[in-house]
Amino acid sequence: MAVARATRSLSARSRTLLVRLVGAGLIGVAGGLLSAAFLGSLNWAATTRHDFDWLVWLLPVGGLFVGLLYHRFGQPIAGGTSLVLDAAHVPDGEVPTRMAPMIWSGSVVSHVVGASVGREGAAVQIVAGVTDDVGRRLRIDRFSRSALLVCAVAAAFGGLFGVPVAGGFFALELQRETRRHVSVFPFAVASSVIAHLVALAVEVEHHRPFHIDDLNLSWSHLWRYVVAGVFFGLVASAFVRFGHLVKQVFARTLRWPPARPVVGGGCVLALMGLAGTRDYLGVSFGLVDVALTGAAGITAAAFVWKLVFTGVSLGSGFVGGEMLPLFVVGALAGVQFARVTNASIPLFAALGLVAVFAAASKTPFACAIIGIELFGWLGLPAYLIVCVVAILASGEHTIYPTSPLAERTESA
Repeated sequence: MAVARATRSLSARSRTLLVRLVGAGLIGVAGGLLSAAFLGSLNWAATTRHDFDWLVWLLPVGGLFVGLLYHRFGQPIAGGTSLVLDAAHVPDGEVPTRMAPMIWSGSVVSHVVGASVGREGAAVQIVAGVTDDVGRRLRIDRFSRSALLVCAVAAAFGGLFGVPVAGGFFALELQRETRRHVSVFPFAVASSVIAHLVALAVEVEHHRPFHIDDLNLSWSHLWRYVVAGVFFGLVASAFVRFGHLVKQVFARTLRWPPARPVVGGGCVLALMGLAGTRDYLGVSFGLVDVALTGAAGITAAAFVWKLVFTGVSLGSGFVGGEMLPLFVVGALAGVQFARVTNASIPLFAALGLVAVFAAASKTPFACAIIGIELFGWLGLPAYLIVCVVAILASGEHTIYPTSPLAERTESA
């Protein structure tokens, strides 16, 4: 009888391993293809907006489309990326099938009209939605589907940003029960790497790495990394707090949800007029290129402008993601810190890019790996210092809050 139980246990473990191996590979391929297609559609949206610059005046119209879409069909997916994270460990959690097409269409519209939103949240939700739908159709057990969702998060990250190793760390660090998912880590990294290779195979162009050569960890410079970490943590906290505040204000003052992104679109147009530039519309990643080359032309308040543009866009109901806007805010904040402390602008732009996102998402190791994959190994000590200090300075505020469903489950 004991032999029979051992045989059944071994068979179950073998099935689990097989599901993870095959699933990680297929998710990597699917994640790479979906990320490439999604990125292509967003690039088309950005190109269209630049070719027809009058489209930005349709921000309220685009907001109405997104608002009506989510009001009519989107109540079950209102949690966004947090819903995906909850589904990875809530016993009865799942990612609704409708999430993928809705976030895709809503993101394209948001980018066409120039809302200051990112991409990664949408990509994670698209890949996770497809993964969970297929898993349920194939009647894969709940525990294995949970592991595959972690792989889906990693695949979306690796395929979209070209940082395959960081994708695995990111997917693991985002889990609220990290110890439970440690065994999934190798499969998550595999999915992320495969997604990255597939994206390269279909000629997706990621931003080229910038190698930082002027790192100095002497005591005369070390204080800058610590102080910069505090500054970046406060910037991240301000980003999260402001976004939550905007969301609360819109929810309290506009009872009909579709009206919120309409008014939000009008507010973004007003901000554009006040700023006197369109640089903060859309992803604005061109500003990062300027910051990393140390070029002039970035104003002292640039990171504040981008923070406000993004907070109003996302808080009012436009969809996309926070990661790329946080990269931009962090890089611009790094420029200003370097100017004030008479330090290297490219170096602190790079440190701000990784540290602000680390503090807002609470993913220090993933962000340190992002630093390595984007800027080279020389900066690793500085990446770790600023990321850890930034997280400590930012407090508990995060862009990925726990949903009510998860809170109820954890308290049970």
